Amino acid sequence: MNTNLCVVDVIDKEWTSRLVVLSVTSKIRYIYTGQPDMKEKFRPKDVCCDHQGRILLNCLQNDVVILLSEDGLFLQYLLTRQSPLWSPRCLGLHSDTLWVGCSEGVVRVYKYNET
Repeated sequence: MNTNLCVVDVIDKEWTSRLVVLSVTSKIRYIYTGQPDMKEKFRPKDVCCDHQGRILLNCLQNDVVILLSEDGLFLQYLLTRQSPLWSPRCLGLHSDTLWVGCSEGVVRVYKYNET
């Protein structure tokens, strides 16, 4: 559904990162740098898209998985430390199943509802 190229871009030696979304014509659509309420530096590690074109992005330092609209607008935190989610390193989404690879080889599996 999402025809954009979504890239996690490391921008400094401290591994501060951002999400850069490019159109199919290689123009920057937007850059997402995290939410103002994040306590730690924004350091996303992985990104994937759902069937509606929304973007799921993890942030290792803040222990969250973020849901963005196709246009890069923050929709909500899908998972947080209260989930419990610790050090989300990678994401996988297939149908209605979201896999989140965490530290120490832990993989958490969640039902993903796109509505």
